[in-house]
Amino acid sequence: MFFCQFFLLFVWKIFIRFYICIVYLKVFRPFLVTLLLGLAFAYGEESKEVPSDSLAADSSKTEVQEQKSAPAFKGYFDNTFSWVGIVLPHHSLRNSETLHNWPFFPFAFPTWAFSYTAQYDVNKLITLKEVTNLDPGIFGLGLKSELSVELMHLLELGIGGVVGTAFNYGETATMMGVYKPEKRDYRQDIFMTEFTYGVKYRAGLTIPLLAFLPKSDWTKIIIKGSAELEYNAYTGADDGELWKSGMSDGVNGYKHKFGGTLIYMLPFERVNMAMLGASVSGFNKSAEFDSVYNDYDPYFKTYALNPMLMFKVSEKWNGMAMANFARLRKYERYKYESTEEPLQKRIGSEWRLNVVMLVFSRKF
Repeated sequence: MFFCQFFLLFVWKIFIRFYICIVYLKVFRPFLVTLLLGLAFAYGEESKEVPSDSLAADSSKTEVQEQKSAPAFKGYFDNTFSWVGIVLPHHSLRNSETLHNWPFFPFAFPTWAFSYTAQYDVNKLITLKEVTNLDPGIFGLGLKSELSVELMHLLELGIGGVVGTAFNYGETATMMGVYKPEKRDYRQDIFMTEFTYGVKYRAGLTIPLLAFLPKSDWTKIIIKGSAELEYNAYTGADDGELWKSGMSDGVNGYKHKFGGTLIYMLPFERVNMAMLGASVSGFNKSAEFDSVYNDYDPYFKTYALNPMLMFKVSEKWNGMAMANFARLRKYERYKYESTEEPLQKRIGSEWRLNVVMLVFSRKF
């Protein structure tokens, strides 16, 4: 165990030094090289594959056999390797100490996620499912487990727990710590000394419009709705204190999220699906924010739109292109240091493009 932690810290130390070199040398080539390398892996493996006709025939025979003797219990592991490319536009950079003059900033990195799914079909109507995910990444480590019940695979109710931590890269990028208003900065915590934890309650509804529309290659449409209530806390923060851990940023308390996704399955060999997600999220009034954050308007509701396009690179590699548009807080001061944001005064809201993402992934 000690060797694994030492190896992970060694790898991330090398990565962050490489990342800092990108920032100060203003070199975009690593971003393109990484994405091209992901494509090269995908196409390189495609050339070794069996012809698609024989694969389709074998898979259809296998599916028929599985349907005839499908067990009530199914359990399987998935591990997914991905190349993730991210482009941050100027608006997301304007409060950065080093990147505030850049029109955009691209970077890329590999990730590997592990999951185990256990599914038990009680009968034709009810299914029990348990999913456990382990997500190591450049923003930290996370472990999630959720138990859910499905009714005809249309209505789903679930409850799950999560434990996570984050890496501390020092002054370059603070991924964990508690915010101190008097210093207008985060008190950084050391990796594996503090943790986030929480529980999530979730409900989902799937509406297969394709069952009601005329049968066609152009009418395969599905709508999914969801509602989430989640309690999150940080072991290094007292109630009311703002904290950051990995991609999470908030206080000890409940937050909610309501959303929906329109899924449009396309009749193309390579580009097979388009999606549009919409959501509204925010903290519940029961969450405790210190009075120093009142001007920040901590209970502000964030609206988001996420158009996505799914495509097939090869038989083993898939891709996704996604953009995030969100209605966020607009502050009295236009320019400020990013660490000062929790103390800014909100005077309104604005829609803007936050990030563009490109992902190449393969399941093993």
